[in-house]
Amino acid sequence: MKCFFTYLFPVLMILNCSLFSQNPLEKSFHQLQQKVATTQFHLPWVSLGPVVNSARVEALQIDPHNPGTFYVAFGSGNLWKSIDHGISWKPVFENKPSHGIGDIALAPSDSRVIYLGTGESLRKQRNFTLPGNGIYRSDDGGNTWDHRGLSENWHVGEIAVHPQDPDIVFVAAMGKFWSESDKQGIYKSINGGKDWKKVLYVDEKTRANDIVISHTNPDIIYATMWENNIDTILPESVYGPNSGIYRSEDGGEHWIRRSAGLPSGSRTGRIGVAVSFQDPDIAYALVDNLNKERSNAAEVYRTEDAGISWLRTHPDDLTFSSTIGWYFSDIYVNPRNDQEIYALGVRIAHSEDGGKTFRILDGAVQHINPSPAQTLHLDHCEMWISEQNPNQIAVGNDGGFYLSYNGGDHWMHYNNIPAGEFYTITVEKKRPHRIFGGTQDDATVFGPAEEAKAIGLPDKWQYLWIDAWSGGDGCITQLDPDDPDIIYFSMQEGFVMRKDQKSGTAVPIKPLADSLESIDLRYNFVSPYFVSPHQGQTLYHAGNYIFKSQDRGDNWKRISPDLSVSASNAKRSLAASAFVESPLKAGQLFAGTDHGAFWFSPDDGMTWQERSEGLADGYVRSICPSKFNPNRVYLTMTGLDYDDLNAYAYRSEDQGAHWQPITSGLPDQPVNVIIEDRYFKNFIYAGTHRGVFISRNGGEIWELLGSDFPYVPVADLAINEQDELIVATHGRGIYKIDLSSIYFMFNASENRSSNDPFLFPILDFPAGKLRTSHRDVDQASVQNQNFSFYLPKKNEVGLQIKDDKMEVIWEKKIEGKKGINVFRFDQVLENKNALEPYVLQSKVYIRPGQYKLWLTVGSFKLERAFTVHE
Repeated sequence: MKCFFTYLFPVLMILNCSLFSQNPLEKSFHQLQQKVATTQFHLPWVSLGPVVNSARVEALQIDPHNPGTFYVAFGSGNLWKSIDHGISWKPVFENKPSHGIGDIALAPSDSRVIYLGTGESLRKQRNFTLPGNGIYRSDDGGNTWDHRGLSENWHVGEIAVHPQDPDIVFVAAMGKFWSESDKQGIYKSINGGKDWKKVLYVDEKTRANDIVISHTNPDIIYATMWENNIDTILPESVYGPNSGIYRSEDGGEHWIRRSAGLPSGSRTGRIGVAVSFQDPDIAYALVDNLNKERSNAAEVYRTEDAGISWLRTHPDDLTFSSTIGWYFSDIYVNPRNDQEIYALGVRIAHSEDGGKTFRILDGAVQHINPSPAQTLHLDHCEMWISEQNPNQIAVGNDGGFYLSYNGGDHWMHYNNIPAGEFYTITVEKKRPHRIFGGTQDDATVFGPAEEAKAIGLPDKWQYLWIDAWSGGDGCITQLDPDDPDIIYFSMQEGFVMRKDQKSGTAVPIKPLADSLESIDLRYNFVSPYFVSPHQGQTLYHAGNYIFKSQDRGDNWKRISPDLSVSASNAKRSLAASAFVESPLKAGQLFAGTDHGAFWFSPDDGMTWQERSEGLADGYVRSICPSKFNPNRVYLTMTGLDYDDLNAYAYRSEDQGAHWQPITSGLPDQPVNVIIEDRYFKNFIYAGTHRGVFISRNGGEIWELLGSDFPYVPVADLAINEQDELIVATHGRGIYKIDLSSIYFMFNASENRSSNDPFLFPILDFPAGKLRTSHRDVDQASVQNQNFSFYLPKKNEVGLQIKDDKMEVIWEKKIEGKKGINVFRFDQVLENKNALEPYVLQSKVYIRPGQYKLWLTVGSFKLERAFTVHE
């Protein structure tokens, strides 16, 4: 029997954007700004890319009035804009409390007006689903932004702008993901976001997901609500009886639930909605109907009577969302033909007969940067369809931004934006000192620690592996210390492969339970494993049990009890989340779990001791046993998956028996990783939710390292053999910073005064190579170089390069800051603007020879010699 429920929702409350309490992201952002203003380490962060793998696109728009203007919003990598059809890009939402984006909307009547919703709409526990701090508005195409409130709505599902009035805007606010909140619901503003009215609300467990305004009658609006049970694990927390569709006929002031014909069971999941551009009474809904088998839960419904009744359009089950319909559930209709629809899931389901039949939309793919990926990436989050030419469609998925001009038969993949969402990195100790990194659904890549090049130059990064669907989750990479051809890499939930680079073959080596044991093996999404630093053929692997192999993973032995069972009920966990071995003593093992339990084994797993007292109940992200002190260990954890945005970092001087918090002076934001320095025993580096910090006394005092780092999460840190700190971000790829000036400054053997300016030694460097054909400089071979100096106070600085004849061949004036400064020299001595027809290039580069750099500040004149070699 079909039931018909009608609810009338009046206006609930009016909110001025200034009345919301401060979001914790805003508090920590202000703390970070103070650190930026006071740091003495003004070292530049250098982007290494990569771009070949791209990243997950959460939202996108193309300006209908300026069709070469693209906006692409990455889930954790900020909003990027192109004004030249995607040839070049720049981030246009920098230095804000959150770079996690939920949606972007251009006002149809004035595309210069943009609304941006911060906080991802992907509800997934992976320690990097970024919350936001509400809504921002730009009136100049993204050049400047104003915060327009809704700070306590941590995640935004959708934004809809009135077709004629850019000041009337609706937001489907999702609230918090992992705790109850009364801030979610549908909000309306009639003054561009200065004030908000909550016009639709169900309860603390039901969040707003989607909203769409009729193009022919803007008073008619459809919205969807999505109930979540926050007390259960993710697959069982994505449905509820309050999930449903609502319609308003008075511009969003009142709402009626329209449920007749739709799934009405207790396992109704996420719903997307689209309305015909010709008839506001015709609408489509994509429902994740978990009242049935998960693998065919996706269902499309259509109404022709304003939602009074809905009918499933297709007789056959649809499987294009697999079992993860909660990840997507967006549906779109052709602006000129409401019989043509697109439903987004793992694949794109396309129908040209009103949903009666579907086909998978795939098509041939061309990449901006060459890539082995052969297919359209999976997991589609967003679509845009041109109103003028509906054959022009764009999609955003876990592989990035794709654009087609022929209805999806052919696609261009814009993999030219450095927005990689990395989980971990590993740095090669031997030459060529490559960096290996696993990414969110974009496989595992490796490349050099070289600065990313300009447009037109190839990306030097490559895939270590990639799956047949052009992606796959890359997690942890380990290098065999004895055989450079052996590399280990992992995917989600502990699935490890051993690859022989010479033969190209890879074999799975994930440990399995002994057939005689009745144990339940469980793994976190990113499950730790490693090659022992003491024996190159020994591997350890951690789920809720620890396994050891002494033959590169061919055979495994279980060496622990179930580490998910803590003495504290609050610390009962799924599995290990961090696991390492002491670099000083073989077999001394440390493990942490996803709810804050810490375990120690002094004897290679023969015995285990829980040492969790004094630790919070968060997800242990990193453990760093000291390479200088056998009793010292550092630990970090995050509460991001529990809506806890506080900082948790600890130090123990007795192998975890007692813990001391070391977050004083850090912004109150998640701390993802701590590592020790290579040389200084009390120097440590912390990678946080925004930025990298350095402590010179074991965590007692922290200072911001560098002042131009993008405000995205730092996922992992490593120091290479060239004394460069390599930083993997979740949202902006990989960066590096040169530590040599810090080492020189704090080396006790250096006798110098901190009251005087100082010019640091300059490493010799190679000149750009000349190409054999025309003897012009190969721009891909030119590496920027650091000129580093110290100032006791802010001052103007003059820099000059003199040749061996003491003639000035280059000079520059810059504003220096108090502390260590670095100028990045691009090796260009002069830019020529010649009119001759056969001048090969306009840049004159420095050539091999002996030179001196002169620094002038006030009455001080300092010099350093350096050599440019072939």
